Amino acid sequence: DATIREIHHRVKNNLQTIASLLRLQGRRLRSEEAKSALQESVLRIGSIALVHETLSEQPTDVAEFGEIARRISRMVGEGLVLPEREIDVKVAGSTGSVPSDIATPLAVILTELLQNAIEHAFPHSSSGTISVELGRADEVVVVTVRDDGVGFDIASMDGSGRLGLQIVRTLVDELGGRFNIVSDGGTRAEVIVPISRSVSEA
Repeated sequence: DATIREIHHRVKNNLQTIASLLRLQGRRLRSEEAKSALQESVLRIGSIALVHETLSEQPTDVAEFGEIARRISRMVGEGLVLPEREIDVKVAGSTGSVPSDIATPLAVILTELLQNAIEHAFPHSSSGTISVELGRADEVVVVTVRDDGVGFDIASMDGSGRLGLQIVRTLVDELGGRFNIVSDGGTRAEVIVPISRSVSEA
């Protein structure tokens, strides 16, 4: 267990080094589009680093995803929300124990959904609320991200070139889960991921 924790700690440090190098590279760029793309990559790497940081503090190779979700919400909020905007990100609920091979892609999925909400939900407002709701039922973990923003045209999302949502769908498929996104006065994105029985009983 001590060896596994040390490995997670070293991986976390290596990922943070890569993120720092990307931030340095971003400062040398003039294109705002390129800077934005690098910033999104930094957050993706940061979310994986947070999983390894959390696992390095655990006695086993599983973690309560709620703590990871709270850390990611703070990281994304601090990285993307401008000082003049008041966007509140709230996290509620619990997932119970989640193994690292599920927690890592789930962390990236959550990061993408939060980035999508912050960047697109409030184009005409300087304030809003994003809620992350965590739950567990039977042998599945449920992560829901909802906002009180402008919503979207569902038809316009078909064939969308948004990289973030493509990443979400790809990772959810790899986990054997389901992904639903609807516009209901705001936007609600729901991810349902199966967990093995041995973990659910931990």
